[in-house]
Amino acid sequence: MRRDNEFRYSRLANMLREQIVSGYIKPGQFLLSENELCKYYGMSRTSVRKSLEQLHKEGLIVKKVGQGTIVSPDFVPSPGEKRTLRILATSPSHYVDNCLGTIIEAFQARYPQIDVKLLHFPSFNFWDWQRTGAELGVRPDLVLVTDRSFAESDRLDPFIDLGDKLPGLLDGFYPRIVEPFRHEGFLRALPVTFSPVYLAYNPRLFRRFGVQEPHPGWSREQLIEAAGQLTRDEDGDGVTDLYGLSLSSFPSRWPVVALQNGVKFDATTSRESIVETLKLFRDVLHRKRIATLYQPYRSKINLHAFLREKAAMVLTTSIEIAGWRSEGMTFEAKVAPLPFGPVKSTLLVANAFMIHKDSDDPELALEFLRIALDPGLQTELARDTGFMSCLPDVNAAVWNERHLESLNITGRHIENGYFLHELFADSHRLDDLSGEMELFWAGLEQAEPLADRIIGILSGAT
Repeated sequence: MRRDNEFRYSRLANMLREQIVSGYIKPGQFLLSENELCKYYGMSRTSVRKSLEQLHKEGLIVKKVGQGTIVSPDFVPSPGEKRTLRILATSPSHYVDNCLGTIIEAFQARYPQIDVKLLHFPSFNFWDWQRTGAELGVRPDLVLVTDRSFAESDRLDPFIDLGDKLPGLLDGFYPRIVEPFRHEGFLRALPVTFSPVYLAYNPRLFRRFGVQEPHPGWSREQLIEAAGQLTRDEDGDGVTDLYGLSLSSFPSRWPVVALQNGVKFDATTSRESIVETLKLFRDVLHRKRIATLYQPYRSKINLHAFLREKAAMVLTTSIEIAGWRSEGMTFEAKVAPLPFGPVKSTLLVANAFMIHKDSDDPELALEFLRIALDPGLQTELARDTGFMSCLPDVNAAVWNERHLESLNITGRHIENGYFLHELFADSHRLDDLSGEMELFWAGLEQAEPLADRIIGILSGAT
């Protein structure tokens, strides 16, 4: 844990340093408050304070008692001598932490005369930060976004069409991964990694308690039975301290269960499919109490239940698992087929690059993408980190057929996989749905009345 905390404060110091050196935050301007830095970068107050102390020692910032922290008025950015490729990325980002450094090293090995600058903005209100940076003269060549950040942009026309810039490269992609990044016929972003949302499990806990491991064709009843056998009071104090399953109320996770039960998230959705989904959640969370619930923005404890071996199964992604590995996960998670309902379906998540039309060197940015998507480098990253490639041939070389089939992947086909913005073109509808479900997640509401309100939201009646 100490090493992890040191990594976190060093990472934030690097982010803020780059914002200062690049001129995004100018001499005399205030940084975000400690509370805001904690919130936007997902870090503890201790890590934030250590980061600020480091920058203070370097003479980059000055603390003004009762007011906040400013960039030192005496700081003068020095002009760079090399050509520079500027990358803007959301933060926090498992892809940045685990993959981007390797790609930058490969790029600079080929182009040693090019300096790569990485600038991080919080994922919260990312595009507002980007616009503010543009107004201050910060012009990135490449922008790294998640699929959700891409969908939240209200202006995609400032980014070039990548569809005809990389001839032949797109032919090797999963078609299902590329199409959702088209806007009005133009490919505004190119994915570099993706993952279905899947069910991961800890085989060590299954073996420890003599529970049969998941297998192809296992049923929802078998999952519930296994979760019950794995839910335990290990220290005998009358309080459960090991759960069979970890669930999340975050909209990039729980809709998988709904999709598998036939919920379409539009006006054609049947009430019965919603009730079936909600009853399953209520059953495992509040009646049988064989699942723990992570609710974002309230507590991060349950987020790490699987990592800390306090939950035997979890809905997750290869991107999240890679991040957990870097945080010290001590076991190798396995993939189980999703058995929550009769429909074979799941959600997809991705990281993608965009090239700004105002890039100083768009050809150099395109060359960076070619290197990032080189099959040899993609294979290395997949084997070393567990991140999945957008190239089917790479995944087939790294993982066996059974593993990929558990992820709903067969050859170049991804069966019934949807990005969240495809299900909710109107993000306000998703916000309304999340708000309506708060009492339910707390165990304070039955499935039927909530199902009626969800139908109203999906039909546009509310």
